[in-house]
Amino acid sequence: MNEMVSLNRRGLLKGSAVTAAMAGPFAAFIANEAHATTNGLGEQTAPAASPYGPIAPVRCLSTGLFLLQLPRGFSYHSFSFRGDRMDDGQRVPTSHDGMAVVSTVATGRTVEHVLIRNHELGAGSLLTVPGNPGGVYDDVTIPAGRPAGGCTVLRVRNGQLVEHKANIGGTLVNCAGGASPWGSWLTCEETETNLTGSGGRRHGYVFDVHADPLQTVAEPIRDMGRFAHEAVAFDPVTGYIYQTEDARNEAGFYRFIPNDRSRRYGALFAGGRLQAAKVVGVERANLLALAGIRPSQVERVGQTLQIEWVDIADPDASPADYTEVGPDNPDTGTRNVSGPFRQAREAGALRMSRGEGIWWDNRTQSFFITDTSFGYESGGARRAGRGLGCIWRYTPSRSNPDRGTLTLVYAAAARVAGNNVDNICISPRGGLLTCDDGSAVVDAFGPGQRLMGYTAQGLAYIFAKSNVVFSNADIAAIGRTGQFAAGDYRGAEFAGATFDPTGRVLYVNNYTPGITFAITGPWGLGNL
Repeated sequence: MNEMVSLNRRGLLKGSAVTAAMAGPFAAFIANEAHATTNGLGEQTAPAASPYGPIAPVRCLSTGLFLLQLPRGFSYHSFSFRGDRMDDGQRVPTSHDGMAVVSTVATGRTVEHVLIRNHELGAGSLLTVPGNPGGVYDDVTIPAGRPAGGCTVLRVRNGQLVEHKANIGGTLVNCAGGASPWGSWLTCEETETNLTGSGGRRHGYVFDVHADPLQTVAEPIRDMGRFAHEAVAFDPVTGYIYQTEDARNEAGFYRFIPNDRSRRYGALFAGGRLQAAKVVGVERANLLALAGIRPSQVERVGQTLQIEWVDIADPDASPADYTEVGPDNPDTGTRNVSGPFRQAREAGALRMSRGEGIWWDNRTQSFFITDTSFGYESGGARRAGRGLGCIWRYTPSRSNPDRGTLTLVYAAAARVAGNNVDNICISPRGGLLTCDDGSAVVDAFGPGQRLMGYTAQGLAYIFAKSNVVFSNADIAAIGRTGQFAAGDYRGAEFAGATFDPTGRVLYVNNYTPGITFAITGPWGLGNL
């Protein structure tokens, strides 16, 4: 995840003072090959036309400001800004990141959505859980502050906030995660920091966060591995949990087989077995870019690789130096890598560039996975693993749980077509949505980060765009003076996109200064 990129151009700041029948995402993606917006390798070079039509600035129903660009007919509320006073007396932290709707609660004739949201913070102010000291993992004090990461839980009714409060604290760099089948949130630390030398604890783990802060147990699930975690997703058939790693060109693709698969809160504390993906018949495959040097690297969008799984003997191993040489290695020499990654490579496992979002799709019985830096950087030495990103589809074999297939279904060759795909979600209608997280991009709708939808042919289109700009007068008008600085935040990423179970509401975060949006509209006009 990246901090805000400042933009000089004002762009579109209106009103500011300063195909549902498809069988699943990419069901007909073969047509991608002949589409005018792709090159000879099947990489996308320009955004496709959106089924929802063009976007334009839309006034927020909560603030009256034009914070988003959306298609005609869509509207939104905003809430839980950085610095807002929560119901437990604390202030909302910044760096709103991964998020999911973990449950729904009927209240009379209305339904409340319960969301759990990450805050991707390092050292700073400790987030506490009033009434539950066991909800804080590490309260050590170091020169830079205390572990400031954690999660907040929100209850939302009819697009408006009902309640928000902390429900885990003392963690670090809570980036993404995934909802569990039992209505909790698996929050992931994207770090391997070790604070034991200062009297603290080791970090780099997954935590199971209960929807009720008083019941959260802030203990790591060590057998899920200690590495720079990004996101997780469940296979509803086997109960296996698949995980991504965000470490530049040192990213494995993992799965965790729980010892206790009863699908209840606390079951994962019983531990399990960690494994890493390996391309069948290929040692240490490098899935970093198209048209690579080794046959283990994919040749074009649409290629499928056979996958098997290797065991990680010590999932809690500390980072270690690891040397991998060869003409296909984009970063030669000895590098410090996570303990699970080193063991995985020594066992012949594959590597991605920077594993990011992962989401299970019931229609295709597959996982969709983003690699935010897949491809070659433009110009210069054309180093692999420094591109604009891609999406993989992993389909587990039901006849042999130790096998599966990994298919490259989308890759970007131009920033306007894909700006480092990051968080990912799939709507109840089967449409796929991703959050861009690259450097500032200017397209036909001006500057700003985007939410991208995908056609049935696997082509990305622009669904929404950030228009978050605040003057001091804007901040005063919405009653948030002193909570964050005035500025142009259009370069700050979207994160944590998630639909409610009915598909009527899309929730998504603005990372900086930190805002949560609830978007509604005529979803049936397209595939989201």
